[in-house]
Amino acid sequence: MEAAARQLHLSGEEHGWWPESVSNYDSLDPIGKDEFDAIVERILMAAAAAKREIASGSA
Repeated sequence: MEAAARQLHLSGEEHGWWPESVSNYDSLDPIGKDEFDAIVERILMAAAAAKREIASGSA
């Protein structure tokens, strides 16, 4: 999950989504990192559910 969080954060940096004061994922404060990880976890769970739906033919 941390790899996905780092990749999302990197993409956000490239697109200017984060303030310049946040230089990378590892520089987030512990609460910010937990909240960001929770968002990434929900994204990964939604992607896994969608993949299961596609595989089962119900999409």
